[in-house]
Amino acid sequence: MIPGLILLIFFHIVFLLSASAQTETENQSGEELWENLAEKNDAEPENDEAALDLQDLAVHRLNLNGVNAEELSRLHMLNPLQVRNFISYRSLLGPLISIHELQAVPGWDLETIHDVLPYVVVRRDESLYSALRERWNKGESSLLFRASQTLEKSKGFLPPVTSTASFYEGSAQKIFLRYTYHFQQLLLYGFTAEKDAGEPFLRSAQRYGFDFYSFHFFMRQNGLLRAVALGDFAVNFGQGLIQWQGLAFSKSSQVLSIRREGESIRPYRSAGEYNFHRGIAVSLQRGRWQSNLFLSYQYLSVHAAKDSTDQDVFSSFQESGYHRTASEEANRNNAGQFSAGGNLRYSGAGFQLGINAVHFIFSRSLQKAERPYALYALKGKSLTDISVDYSYSFHNLYLFGEMAKDIAGKMATIQGALLSVDERISLSFLYRNIPAAFHSLYSNAFTESSKPVNEEGFFSGLQIKFGNGLLLNAYHDRYSFPWLRYRVDAPSSGRDWLIGLEYGPSKSWKVSIIYKNSMKPVNGQDQDGQMPQLVYPVRQRWRMVSESQISRSLTFRFRAELVRITGAKKTVDHGFLGSLGLRFARPHSSFTGGIEMFETDDYASRIYMYEPDLLYAISLPVFYGRGLHYFVGLQGDAGRLRFLHGGRIHITGWLKWEQGFYPGVVSIGSGLDEIMGNHRSMLKIQWMVLWR
Repeated sequence: MIPGLILLIFFHIVFLLSASAQTETENQSGEELWENLAEKNDAEPENDEAALDLQDLAVHRLNLNGVNAEELSRLHMLNPLQVRNFISYRSLLGPLISIHELQAVPGWDLETIHDVLPYVVVRRDESLYSALRERWNKGESSLLFRASQTLEKSKGFLPPVTSTASFYEGSAQKIFLRYTYHFQQLLLYGFTAEKDAGEPFLRSAQRYGFDFYSFHFFMRQNGLLRAVALGDFAVNFGQGLIQWQGLAFSKSSQVLSIRREGESIRPYRSAGEYNFHRGIAVSLQRGRWQSNLFLSYQYLSVHAAKDSTDQDVFSSFQESGYHRTASEEANRNNAGQFSAGGNLRYSGAGFQLGINAVHFIFSRSLQKAERPYALYALKGKSLTDISVDYSYSFHNLYLFGEMAKDIAGKMATIQGALLSVDERISLSFLYRNIPAAFHSLYSNAFTESSKPVNEEGFFSGLQIKFGNGLLLNAYHDRYSFPWLRYRVDAPSSGRDWLIGLEYGPSKSWKVSIIYKNSMKPVNGQDQDGQMPQLVYPVRQRWRMVSESQISRSLTFRFRAELVRITGAKKTVDHGFLGSLGLRFARPHSSFTGGIEMFETDDYASRIYMYEPDLLYAISLPVFYGRGLHYFVGLQGDAGRLRFLHGGRIHITGWLKWEQGFYPGVVSIGSGLDEIMGNHRSMLKIQWMVLWR
């Protein structure tokens, strides 16, 4: 593998030397956010909220003279300081006259402005009032169809060996369908339907077709009733201690992005079958006061069980959304959940203060398995959380935080600060203290763990802009876990730190280098292998990503990553990955391709990598073992039609083929997903029809 990696580097240098300054390269840090999210949750995300927002905004741009801080968060590319600086600039100097004024906003460098330009516009602040006839008749409709399949049959699709053996009851295709109607930023409605690979379709338990259906309706307007959502929607409050269902990232080289930013209520359009509400939500506003209220009832898939008195209980939520086997189907929609909540927020000059509350009632009682680490886990049929959140800005200092309390009286807190020392140097700090007995459900705060529980820590970050395209990001995070955790049978502590450099000397080339060092405890044994004890493996990661614009149409990309783990056992684990990718884009078509070579000693040294995929699809394959993976993708306009009455139809198609080879193995995967052989292939197709 090492000679192959050297060959990849050689080819990249050749292409790099031939690059000419044409257009800006893409943002590399966004991919790191997705990879960190997949590694943190050990799962591929299904929330395509960011891609949906940017695609919507590419057609219906945000008017910078009318947006608030929550709406700016839909860009998914501004840190909290940049958002606050823009709001302060507009409040002080009035509406923008030209888009070029963005260069005068503190913290908005040329790269930031270049990134947001396709999604924003400067015009007179127009009223949100419009004729209802226009909203319903002059919008844009889209129908998206996506299908994918692994071509090799896994064990789950083979005839069962015995009558009691588990198997997948449906076909191997994964199918996704979504219809959306969109009128500017005022009216949005549609539906989503999905079937996972292995789930039946129009037969057996799925006689109504797809396994998952979702409907959303969302309307904005002026006046007291600012917005209303019907069907499926997501709710975000505070800093995520008690309620956050939107997209949220954690630690990365973007060290200033430590504050949760998002609209309080937004329509839910993704394929995930968990982490949303189903019912009604409204947003009310009068002057500086704003309130968001929601009411929801939905059926959830849970792992059902019986307690000691033979009563129906459940031990956990089934978040995967899979209903492929008889046992998975038996747990489908077998518990009801009532949810209600809201907040009240006051926005003053330079500060905000809000009160938030959520309440849940389950039709079954939650009773976790009797494990020492689950001693303080949520139990019972109900949960109530309340919190207070705030933000305050003074000159170059921005403070924010949230303090929460659950029904048992356990307190949790997050306190953060952002400081702009000058135009080149910025600092970030965040302290969190969340007891092991603090309970929350749909929460997602800035923590080391995937859920805000059983953690105390302090994060500090530094960003320095040296000029001439050189940017330094660094952070240090130290945390402790006061109680036991899964696979950690004692109170413990850990730390990690990162240094990242980005260098873009010209518009045609950009390179980033990241070094991360982390130490987190796991169960192990003493040196003699006789007594169990905690071990503290040190994981080091080196990553280099280089992207060069060869011409207006051709972009070339190289990545190399090395992983080294020491301290977990007597031997040292290594892993590395090298990849080459290119994109050739014309106005109405594009081609993407890439190849990755990888070798890791085990799953612990695995490497996640963001891979270009179909529009709205998220591909974050995990590489471990030894092998080679490649992909090719095509996108093109299949047709454009205009009608006499002014209507238009636009049809676009996508195709992606990917394949992985694992020399020296007899099978790939495990359980019902095990494939006999040393290669795995996948085909994806997608069509989208737009009309207005």
